[in-house]
Amino acid sequence: MKLSWEDLPGLFPSFANPERWLPLLQRHATLVEQAAKHTRVTSVTGANVVRRQYAESLELLRITRCFTDACEPYADVGTGGGYPGLVVAILIPAAPVTLVEPLQKRARLLETMAAELELVNVRVLAERAEDAGRGALRGSCALVTARAVAELRELLEYTAPLARTGGWLALPKGSGAEAEVEEAARALGELNCVHRATVPMRPEVSDSGMVVMVEKVGPGLEKYPRRAGLPGKRPL
Repeated sequence: MKLSWEDLPGLFPSFANPERWLPLLQRHATLVEQAAKHTRVTSVTGANVVRRQYAESLELLRITRCFTDACEPYADVGTGGGYPGLVVAILIPAAPVTLVEPLQKRARLLETMAAELELVNVRVLAERAEDAGRGALRGSCALVTARAVAELRELLEYTAPLARTGGWLALPKGSGAEAEVEEAARALGELNCVHRATVPMRPEVSDSGMVVMVEKVGPGLEKYPRRAGLPGKRPL
C-alpha cells in the first residue's frame, strides 16, 4: 500500500491547516534522508516512508484524540528520527514536546532538526528512559508515546513513570498487541495503569497496526522505573 504526501490532508481532515504542517513534514523527511549518510535513524526508506513514518504517526495522534484532548506536556520515548515525536510537535506547535533519546548522536541530530524546522516547542533529553523516569520529567506528562521500542511489559516501565495521574500512554503495536496486553497484566497493576482499549489503525494507513491506549490512574510506586537495563533483562 503506497501513500503520497498529497494523500495525507484527505486522510486526516481533522488536522487543520495542512498548508502549514504538510511542508514541514516533507522538510523533516528530507532532513532524515540527508542524515542517513552519517546517522542511522530509521530502516524505512523509499516509497514506504510516507505511509510507515508519517501516516502512522498521524494516525496515532488521531486515535489518541478519541480518548483525550490533553497533549501538554507530551513525551516520546526512544524517538529515533522523531517518529512520532517531531510529527506531533509539528501538528501541535503549542504543546511542549520532550524527545527522550538515549543515543547521543541521534539526540544531537534531533536538536538540529528541531532548530531547522523552527520548532520552539521541542526539547531533547539525551537519557535512557529509566533515568528520565527518575528526573524532572517524572509524573508530568499528559501523553507519552513510544514506537518500536520494546515489548509491552518492558515498555510500560519506560513510559508510565513519565505520565501524570490521569495521563495517557499511546503505544503503537502490531497484530500481536492483544497478546502483549494479556502478558502485561502484572506490569499494568504495578505501575498503577489501566488498559482502556486496543484500537486498530485504519486499513488505508496500516493493515496490522494497533494502538494500545493505557490510562495512568494513580501515582506510580517509587521503586519504578528500576535502574537502567533491568526492565529489559527482567520485564515485569
